[in-house]
Amino acid sequence: MTVEPRSVKVTVYQPNVAPVRMSLPVQTITLGRASDCTIPIRDKFLSRRHAEISWMDGKWLVRDCGSVNGTVVNGAKLQGPAILKPGDRIVLGDSEIVFEESASDPPSQLVAIDSDSHAKSLAIPMRDMIDERGRERVGVLASLAVQFIEDRPMTELFEFILDRVVALLRPSRAALALLGPDMKSFDNVRVRRSDASDALDLVISRTLLSEVVEERNVVSFVDTSQDEKLARADSIVRQNIRSAVCAPLVVGDAVLGVLYLDFLAIRGAITQEDVRLVGQIARLAGAKLETTRLREEALAKAKIDEELRTAYTIQSRLLPTVLPAIEGYTFCGANRPCKIVGGDYYDVIVRPDGRIYFIVADVSGKGITAALVMSGLAMAFNIFTRTDPGPAELVRDLNLTLAPKTSPTKFATLVAGVLDPVTGRVDYANAGHVPPLVIREHAVETLSSTDMVVGLFASAQYRPQTVTLGSGDALVLFTDGVTEAENEREDQLGLPAVADLLRPFHRRSATDIVDSIDGCVAKFMGEATAGDDVTLLTIGRC
Repeated sequence: MTVEPRSVKVTVYQPNVAPVRMSLPVQTITLGRASDCTIPIRDKFLSRRHAEISWMDGKWLVRDCGSVNGTVVNGAKLQGPAILKPGDRIVLGDSEIVFEESASDPPSQLVAIDSDSHAKSLAIPMRDMIDERGRERVGVLASLAVQFIEDRPMTELFEFILDRVVALLRPSRAALALLGPDMKSFDNVRVRRSDASDALDLVISRTLLSEVVEERNVVSFVDTSQDEKLARADSIVRQNIRSAVCAPLVVGDAVLGVLYLDFLAIRGAITQEDVRLVGQIARLAGAKLETTRLREEALAKAKIDEELRTAYTIQSRLLPTVLPAIEGYTFCGANRPCKIVGGDYYDVIVRPDGRIYFIVADVSGKGITAALVMSGLAMAFNIFTRTDPGPAELVRDLNLTLAPKTSPTKFATLVAGVLDPVTGRVDYANAGHVPPLVIREHAVETLSSTDMVVGLFASAQYRPQTVTLGSGDALVLFTDGVTEAENEREDQLGLPAVADLLRPFHRRSATDIVDSIDGCVAKFMGEATAGDDVTLLTIGRC
């Protein structure tokens, strides 16, 4: 018979964020951009409900929920439901979910059950644990506190705490358990036993667990579930009655988990001093577990930050530091990543014959992954322009370079072109990018014709297009971080608003145009957090 698992464990990797390990109760686990998803992922390239993981017919399955950009498992794009195995990697945009465990809870764990078989004998609030009486106990706690000072990895800390508890109190069984998301079941559990042949679960009633967690009480109790046996048993069997104590691992106002110990009757009754000692040990253990978690998260974040700083230095060198000074024209560009690094790119290259190549590109997603694709695109653009190709040929070659090397969910939109400064003629190709705008004397023209994005299909073809800049005209290009900028109500700025803004800007410099758009985006967003990179490039003819 297949046993339904109690929970599933996953690790969530998102750009520029330390990995998060989650234990989720069995249910349909939804992944997507919506805030009510089980695992919400803030990525504009994800659908609101992008994919889901569910338990069905004794197996974990993952399926795409009709998302626009698809879901990838172990490098292959999902075409239908797929069976998940431990270690499988689910990729959604720039985020990755590693499926870690699909088995039911292993035997011999601390389990909360609906039962009234535990008779409470004593409950002491954690706030009353501080008690200076008892020189021996104070000495024990001082010694324990000194031992806790040393930093240990979280994987070793559980065992270290249980070692100290077992050495001090000699319980029959001891458990250290962290609470799951529902605060009623346990996630990470470690158990120690004095009898190696004992393989029974450690059981505590949900009623008592609720008092420990919700009331922050250290509770001692006796298991009364064997009353009928005791009526028939002799005194030796009678000595196997268990007494136990359970204490919350409290940090501030939060309860992280519990410390549980139980004893055979021959150990003697649990005294109030025993309960206080366990409560004080739990206080030390909770504080140490929390500081260790914070330290490991800080170290992981510091490592990510260092890698991002290195990536930022490399990426910043790919963008132009100075745009060309061409008589009769003004140029201005800006790049503002919403994270330390991003997937937007622009460049301007002057060829020996005086023609000027330009590009504005937006790689799907954000962070390191998008930046890596962007760096490849930048190098390819610099290499391919040396042979003076037409824009359609240039974009075709960029696509042929990227398509075999990017994942099924990684692509770029771009506009690439070449300006003849003598005539003002601009030849260009648009690969799924935001329509460029041309500021004319009496109107703002939208160049809306576009082709397939770059990086998905090697067979994609691109059409050459042409526009001519007259005196005072300007060609304005930008990424969708401009048009899809959102305010606090999640309204988007939109292309018409940008076009309306630029109507009075005929004969204005490229710098004025870029600054005006930048200011418009900032004003529209207000206090909202930027969700995408913003990149602009303007070529103005004097």
